Amino acid sequence: MTFPISRQGLEQIAIVLAVGAALFAIFAVVSWRRGRDWRRFAQSAGFIGALILVDLGLAYTVAPNIPTPPVPFFVRFLQNPTPNDPATVAAGRALYQANCAICHGPKGLGDGPAAFTLQPRPFNLQVHVPQHAPGELFYWISEGVVSTPMPPWKDKLTETERWEVVRYLQALAAGQAS
Repeated sequence: MTFPISRQGLEQIAIVLAVGAALFAIFAVVSWRRGRDWRRFAQSAGFIGALILVDLGLAYTVAPNIPTPPVPFFVRFLQNPTPNDPATVAAGRALYQANCAICHGPKGLGDGPAAFTLQPRPFNLQVHVPQHAPGELFYWISEGVVSTPMPPWKDKLTETERWEVVRYLQALAAGQAS
């Protein structure tokens, strides 16, 4: 299974490739100026560059940084039992601001004060929430997310409170939360 490369990952790849290209150019010019056959250098550098590209490709496809958290099959079909009204969204917002905003940020962009100390960084919820069923969101809030700093909240929030947070996240992602 492949995963989309995050913006941070693309920036890292671009930096590695730019540094590699600059080093290649410097060594090629130095070899040429010293009268050496720079083509021979170019062949070996090209081979090493190809190995680096294959390594980066495998790092971002076969062994992704953030694995998809395992979710039991039935979870996708769970429906949110809380009413879809402003009171529920407001209750979810209060819970989110008190418990989740420290990492995910006040608007769910993954830019909270603690986000920059976590590896991997928290997800941008405005992007990820619309891609998942309410039951999946509820499950991840309840059980935490494997291989990330996201803790389980089932012992700290009641079931209703967790569903209210899901309702708020859906409203936030839809641009309906104030």
